[in-house]
This record gives sequence, C-alpha cells and structure tokens, in this order.
Amino acid sequence: MRSSLAGARPRAVRTGAASALLALLASLVLTLCCAPPAAAHTRLESSVPAAGTTASAPVTAVTLRFTLPVSLLGDGVVIDGPDGVVTADVAAAEDGLVLVATPAAALAAGPYTVTWTAAAQDGHPLEGTFGFTVAGGAPDDAADEPSAGASTGTGHDMSGMSGSDHGTGHDMGHDPAAMGSPATDAAGIVTRLGGAAALWGGLVAAGALVFAGLVLRGRDEADVPAVLRLVRRSGVLLLGGLLVRVLANAVLVAHGDLAAAISAAAIGDSLTGTTRWDVGLQAAGAVALVLGARRTLPASWPAALGAALAGAGQVLGGHSNTVEPRWLVVTADVAHLAAAATWVGGVVTLTLLLRARRRDGRDLDAALLGARFSVVAGLSLAVVGVAGVLLAVGILDRPAQLWESTWGLFLLAKVGVVVLVAAIGTHNHLRVVPRLTARRRAVVRHAGRSRSAGDALRRSARRETALMVAVVLLTAWLVAASVQGSG
Repeated sequence: MRSSLAGARPRAVRTGAASALLALLASLVLTLCCAPPAAAHTRLESSVPAAGTTASAPVTAVTLRFTLPVSLLGDGVVIDGPDGVVTADVAAAEDGLVLVATPAAALAAGPYTVTWTAAAQDGHPLEGTFGFTVAGGAPDDAADEPSAGASTGTGHDMSGMSGSDHGTGHDMGHDPAAMGSPATDAAGIVTRLGGAAALWGGLVAAGALVFAGLVLRGRDEADVPAVLRLVRRSGVLLLGGLLVRVLANAVLVAHGDLAAAISAAAIGDSLTGTTRWDVGLQAAGAVALVLGARRTLPASWPAALGAALAGAGQVLGGHSNTVEPRWLVVTADVAHLAAAATWVGGVVTLTLLLRARRRDGRDLDAALLGARFSVVAGLSLAVVGVAGVLLAVGILDRPAQLWESTWGLFLLAKVGVVVLVAAIGTHNHLRVVPRLTARRRAVVRHAGRSRSAGDALRRSARRETALMVAVVLLTAWLVAASVQGSG
C-alpha cells in the first residue's frame, strides 16, 4: 500500500501543478488582454508657454500643470536662457497640481530650456525638460535649438530620488548640468542598493517567521531559536539599508553634494510625499524585529508586528499608490509582498537550516522540511504571479511599455529570473521532495542516498537564494524608478 501511495503521489502532484500552471497562464492572458489601461499616473499634462512654441507676449511666469498633485523636488523648476540660469521663485499652487516659476523680470528675447523635478504622491521622482522661445530678434538657429528633442517629460528615472523643498518658494541658481554629474549618479546607485538591502531584510525576516510557524513542527521546533536569530539579523539589515538609502538620497537631491548626508535640513528635504511614512514605518518595523524576536515563537509577537509595519512601509512607497482603482491595486501589492516574503524568506531559512544541520552532524531530515515548505512555496508562487500581473497592468499604461521603456525591460528581466527560480522550485517539488519522502520510509541501508538527496535540496535552495538576490535588486530598481520616462 505504501509503495502504491508513494507512486501515486508524484503523479497527483504533477497533475495539480499542471492545472495550477494552466490557470495561472490563463489569468495572465485574460488580465493583459482584457484589463482597461491605467489612467492615474502622475505626469506633466501641459505647460505655459507650451513646449516648442514661440511666445509673442512677455513671459512673466512659467507654469507646469500635472495630472496628479506633486511636491517640489530639489530646485523644482530651472529656467536656462541665453544668459544662463534665470533667477526665479518656484511655488506650488492648486494643492500641488501646478508648479509656477516666477522670474525676477520678464524673460528677454531668445531660446529657453525648462528643467523640472518633482515628486509624485508616492514619493517617486519625476523629471522632464522642454524648450520654448520668446520672440524679439533671437537668431533662428538658436531659437530652434532648445525645441529639438524637447519633451514634456512624463518623468524619467532619477535613481530613487524622493526629496523636496516644501517651502512656498525659493531662489534658484544652480547649474542644471550638476543633475547628471558622476556624484549624482553614484548617489543614485547607493540609494538603490540601500533600498535593496532594506527590502531583502524585510522579506527574509517576515518569511522566516512564517517558516517557523508553518514548517517547524515536532522535533524541528528545536531550530526555532536559530530562525529567530535570523529574524533579528534581518531586522538589523533592514535598518542599515534604510539608513544608507536616506543618506544617499539626501546627496542625490542635493545633486551630488556629499555634505547633504550629514545635514539634518538636507535629509529632511529629501523626505517628501509619503516617503516620510514609508521610511518611518520600515524603521519602526526594523526596531520591532530586532528587539521583538525572542527565543520562542509565541513570545516573538512584537517581531510579527514589526514585519507587518515594515511591509506597510514598502507598500506605501510603491507605485500602486498612484494607480486606480486604488483598493484593488493596493490589495494586489499587499498580497504580492506577503507571498514574496513567504517564498524568499522560506528559501533562505531552509538553506541556512540545512547547512547548519550538516555542519553540526545532525540528521538533515530534509524530507519533512522540503515537503512542508513545498506546499507553502507553491501557494506563494501562485499568489506572486497573479498579484504581479495585476500590479503590472495597473502601473503600465499599455503593454508596449514592457519593451519600449527601461522600466518595462527591467520588469521583464525580473520576471525571467522569477521564472527560473520557479522552475528550480518546481523541480524540487516534483522530483527531489518525493524522492526524499520515499527514502525516508525506506530501511536504514538507504540513509546514505537519502542524505545525498538532502544535500541536493540544500544546493538547490542555495541556488534559489542567489537568484532571489538578483530579483530583489531588480525590484529595488523598479520601486525607485519612474515608470513613465524610463525609456
């Protein structure tokens, strides 16, 4: 009877997995083909003077109108004219829907280039450039120059910048070229790495708690203290990643000025929109993870609360906050993050436990661990796939952005790595785990082969972990970047 059941189980698993895969593919096709386009992205809607036009009347102000409220980011609006940067006051109007740059005097005749930087409601950076001409005898070739390639830029990636000056107006006077300096680019890279470290710490901490609660039972509960140590270390990583992100972001907003990293005012200016809540919730969650993970799972409820707070901060800082219908997209975002944490944190925890058991000369008992986690990972993968598609459909205006924009290409790269990780997990679920389970029931003479299969599962989990690091790095870039102008 046992051999019959052991032989039937892999077939049943394969049938169930195939059905789940077909259902997932069907949902992807239906969602991509039938879902309406999102219409709630923050972008520059219009400007006065308009891009590429020639103003015959005196220009006393440059007005930018957005589709959704924005916050001033850095200098906000820079007007570069025939004689250099024009000194102007910049202020928000109509509850952030409009930015107005008012020069000290009416603009003289000649070509002008406007460079604007703003933060969307979710803290994501937007930037664009457009040109116009003021009539009055400027040379034709000079007049045409700023409009060539002029853009009403819906916002392109500024490497995770999310800062702003919340004052009613301030004096302009920096060199726009500094916005693309090597120091600024380096600060953008460090900002993203900090965000990736924070995301990894939060995912692993939350997933490790889920693993301890759902997978470690019976004698395996002896490993709970080791898992909770992983939770505490992940909380430290989350807190450190946030610190790096905030300090580097302050330098980014200051266009590469390293002194901004130690300036309380500059750091405050770099936190705009929902970014304060995003960082604050994650920091509070990190502290709760570090202090709340104790020696037993029931006593570690503060750590579970910390994982929830860190997750709320991640969702608050995502693109879903500017997409309609808000309730559906945010729900998908929460489900996507929770499932990803369960999957990523579970694989990392499984890898560490198998390695620790082998190092200590203990029985790997990989059959039970693998079988229990395989079910959890399968459900998590399904949720990640469906929720990820819903998020992509909500964030992207049209499917063509997947291959027409840098953001879309990075998203496709992330999906490719996730599919590879899923393939490894599916192989474990259909091949390695059933083999481990069958050999666990066998006589002692098969113990060596069972340990060999357990080592195979450990090596496979290690490969999954490495690939998941790549997924998190790509995710950090996607979260930090602006969708619309990343092409």
